[in-house]
Amino acid sequence: MEHKLNALIVDDEENARLLLNTLLEETFLFNDIRLAQSVDAAYTEMNRFEPDIIFLDIKMPGKDGFAFIQDLPHGYKLQKIVFVTAYDQYAIKAIKNQAFDYLLKPVNRKELEQCLSRFIEKKNEETDIERTVKIIEAHDRITRIRVNTRTGTLFINPSDILFCKAEGNYTTVCTGKKHHLCSMNLGRVAELLPKNGFVRVGRSYIVNFEYITMLDRKECTIILVRDGESVTVKIPRQHLKDLDII
Repeated sequence: MEHKLNALIVDDEENARLLLNTLLEETFLFNDIRLAQSVDAAYTEMNRFEPDIIFLDIKMPGKDGFAFIQDLPHGYKLQKIVFVTAYDQYAIKAIKNQAFDYLLKPVNRKELEQCLSRFIEKKNEETDIERTVKIIEAHDRITRIRVNTRTGTLFINPSDILFCKAEGNYTTVCTGKKHHLCSMNLGRVAELLPKNGFVRVGRSYIVNFEYITMLDRKECTIILVRDGESVTVKIPRQHLKDLDII
């Protein structure tokens, strides 16, 4: 495991708190273990640090364990909660409240270690997923281009573009069924596009080489196909030579 965990133990019984604290320390998996004797004390500790896992007693004077989770901020991961109680009749309710696990007092060392092993495995899986999502999002931000329109800004992935057509000082960007009129000239759009994969055809067109499926020199047209949608583009005869790479 790359980083040690932070834990919060919430239990009104001092002996139970100290025993669980000792068992957790002996695993050498924790960086910080904090103790709270009530729900209110637990909230105070949570304002001071961020626990990765919370060992929560259910039956306590005043607010009990279920009241604690009901008052947690919206969206808080209840999978951080491990209920620890001497009353096994609460097991089903604990599961329904989406707690990660349920341990009976007195806490068994082996059961605790198994619980921690499952928790760390799940946490590592979530970390890997979050890392992958961040990489994908970062890649998506890098690959998208930003073009101005008359009403705002449009973010387009270049791989979605079939062709761009000059319209005076404007440019029509075709992504299949959609045609976007951008308040940028074709030269400026060309600067934003990747150097590889796009072909400049005269002064009026930029086409995505990936989607060109046919060049008709007699009719002076090219056919681009993406996701089953076909688009035909008329090319000035004098610029057909720009497509000699096909």
